[in-house]
Amino acid sequence: MKKNYKLRLVVAVLMCVATSCKKGNKTPDTGKDLILTEREQQKAEADNAFTLKLFKEIIAKPLAGKNLMLSPLSVSIALGMTSNGSSGTTLEAIRNTMEFKDFTEAEINSYYHKIATELPQLDPKASLKIANSIWYRNTFTTLPAFLNVNRDNYNAAVEGLDFANPAAKDKINNWVNNSTNGKIPTIIDAIGSDMVMYLINAVYFKSDWKYKFDKDKTAKSDFNLDANNKVQTDFMVAKATVNHLRSEEAYIYELPYGNEKYSMVIALPATNTNIAEFVASVSPAKWKGWMAGLQKTGVEIKMPRFKFSYSSILNDQLTNLGMGIAFGKTGAADFSRMSAAGLQINEVKHKTFVEVNESGTEAAAVTSVGMELTSVQEPAPVLINRPFVFVIREMKTGLILFTGIVNNPLLDN
Repeated sequence: MKKNYKLRLVVAVLMCVATSCKKGNKTPDTGKDLILTEREQQKAEADNAFTLKLFKEIIAKPLAGKNLMLSPLSVSIALGMTSNGSSGTTLEAIRNTMEFKDFTEAEINSYYHKIATELPQLDPKASLKIANSIWYRNTFTTLPAFLNVNRDNYNAAVEGLDFANPAAKDKINNWVNNSTNGKIPTIIDAIGSDMVMYLINAVYFKSDWKYKFDKDKTAKSDFNLDANNKVQTDFMVAKATVNHLRSEEAYIYELPYGNEKYSMVIALPATNTNIAEFVASVSPAKWKGWMAGLQKTGVEIKMPRFKFSYSSILNDQLTNLGMGIAFGKTGAADFSRMSAAGLQINEVKHKTFVEVNESGTEAAAVTSVGMELTSVQEPAPVLINRPFVFVIREMKTGLILFTGIVNNPLLDN
């Protein structure tokens, strides 16, 4: 009996040791890669082409020394949802502007579904959220097929609200605030009487650097605004392994986050190069070549901490890129797959936030596409200037109470 007890005790101890060893040797979760098909990779490159187009259009207007930040992914997803409700030349204009033209609608919807579903799962050390929503006036008739395609492909939350009630604006803004972890509290200031729908995308990102900056080494140094002006700001310092490329036009550095699923790419133009001219010179092919040419190198890197918010109405930029018809600029906007009512885009509003410090980066973006009723055209005057029939009836049943003919309104018979 004692022998059996001792044997069981030894087995139990060995099992505990084996279990402990297993737990102690657990392989760290380094995440997974985003696997795109050849067509999906082409779509990703088309998105990058749109990014450069929009970026160049934004900086074509002088920034007066201000910072700028866009989330082209947020804009693309919001207008991707919107395009599902457009038709005819309006749809064609959106597809051309957004670089959708070489892909079927099904391919576009499937691609953004995959991006929104899989991107947040890549790196356990990074937090990425992509959320979509559609809010419509509860007295407005929206076609079910339009709502369903965006529910299915964009996981869009859909809700009808009383737009005349101030609580409607608050509810939409609360969704934006929650979807960006409080970094972008609002997107809507007021809901106009002609507004009938908002299609909104929100993107939130937060991750630590793979190689963190040493807070004890952060110190003031000069940041050159231009050849003649400089400011003192906090510079962070880190020894890191980064991807690097040096060309005549720029120094390119890629700083990895977490498990190297995400990164920040910094392009430092050559000395005495105007930043707007530099951006204007970058083509999709050049950018792709730079990214392909990056090589790992160990460096000590110094860069400023920064934190700012940015807001812009993108109507003019998207109009300049060929989407004017969707805003009712030329001809009648056609959103007949969204509703039988005449609609046009009132505004595409874009807000962003970014904070970069010694630990890592936090960033957020929201894009809102506001849909409004098109201007109601006054009908041409009706001229009844020849003999006519008239009928007086009860409207609900159609029961005719009187009927007659007027040949001459001056006659009293």
